[in-house]
Amino acid sequence: MNRSAIEIHPHVWLDARRAVWLEQEQTLAVADLHLGYAWAHRHAGQMLPISAAETSVARLVALVEAYKPRVLAILGDIVHEAVPAKALDEELRELCVELGGRVVLRLLAGNHDRALAPLLERCGIAAELSPWFEAGPHFLIHGDRAGCETATERLKAVRTQGGCVFMGHEHPAIRVGDGIASVKCPCFLAGPDLVVLPAFSDWAAGANVRAGDFMSPLANGAKLSYGLRHPCEQAFGGALVRGASRSD
Repeated sequence: MNRSAIEIHPHVWLDARRAVWLEQEQTLAVADLHLGYAWAHRHAGQMLPISAAETSVARLVALVEAYKPRVLAILGDIVHEAVPAKALDEELRELCVELGGRVVLRLLAGNHDRALAPLLERCGIAAELSPWFEAGPHFLIHGDRAGCETATERLKAVRTQGGCVFMGHEHPAIRVGDGIASVKCPCFLAGPDLVVLPAFSDWAAGANVRAGDFMSPLANGAKLSYGLRHPCEQAFGGALVRGASRSD
């Protein structure tokens, strides 16, 4: 039994490691890797520390080994910014070569990926960026304004086909505490036909979902509930629990 995941719809699983598993479609999805986050800020003159290792690709490899998917979909913001940094080039090669040799890799473009295609080409990486991806009755997209009109139209279709729209972009998180101390946890937002994934990046601070003020028109127009990772469990792991409605 996988104690890190919960089934929210038939054959649709949310994994506490910040991933979605579409069982029938054999598709694993994550969002918002923001590779090269520290290097992008250093390139802009902000001296963020680079001593902390970037773990996103290693964590993705662990998820692929656990689920053995046919398809791995990354729902946008693959990089934080396509800056000239050797470390970022290496991360992209590891992502596309290491994982691309195990799965069908679907890279969806996000608002941070505007200059990613030329960077991939300079790195000699043959990978295509797409605005969205369909997996059975499900529709996957980054969730910024680009493509939202298409996604809104697709919402009507998935309701009749028993699917969901999956998106990233929002970096949802929620602060929970015991009255003395509190911790902010990345979380999923789940509705009847829309699921917002937490940012896969460890660098993402997370946006407070209790405010109910989202960037994407898709999320703003949806009825969503929180799905939390229990804050008392080990870092970036633990059980998923159901939370309150967004209006609470």
